[in-house]
Amino acid sequence: MSRIEAKVPPFEYLTGKNFTGKLKDVTGCKTYELMSDYYGIPSSTFSTWHHHKRTGFELIVREHLHSGASVRYLALGEGEPFEVTNTGNEFISYRIVNGSLEKHGKVLLDQTTLTKFGLIASATEVIEDDNGIYYINKESEDPVTGDYLIDIDGRVSINYLQRLPGKKIAIAFGNSTIEVAEDEIKVIGRVAMEMKKK
Repeated sequence: MSRIEAKVPPFEYLTGKNFTGKLKDVTGCKTYELMSDYYGIPSSTFSTWHHHKRTGFELIVREHLHSGASVRYLALGEGEPFEVTNTGNEFISYRIVNGSLEKHGKVLLDQTTLTKFGLIASATEVIEDDNGIYYINKESEDPVTGDYLIDIDGRVSINYLQRLPGKKIAIAFGNSTIEVAEDEIKVIGRVAMEMKKK
């Protein structure tokens, strides 16, 4: 009697050290003794798997349920240890170099955070410096008080602004402050959120 051909044939699973090496990758354990403590199984189990070219399928399931590690990575060695899902908004970030904006890299920010800080992806500028990341709300061009991205004579900077009577703006530069007429500067947007390094 002939067997029916499998519609889902078995995969070529990793075995032995190839398999346990992937476990080391996802757990961060440098030695099999550490991994033995991590999973609460005898270290001799790993030796047996190595010698007989076995796969610990239960650990694949356990690790996936615990950390979200990729089953395909652990079982087949394919893909990345942890699948990255891009559920955020990607922004080009800029650095201010000699008063000009220069592209620096890319950053991601999730939609929930944008909403909490009153930001809209299409109207957000991202500036980075050595101290952190600044998310600029470009819809906020009429300064009242706070940190703003401004353009003075073609040179951009982030400064603290304070609106004064008589259509004047006080601009802080370090420890000093100057007053200018509001039409002497261009406000690009207000710093709505900062991520500072400690």
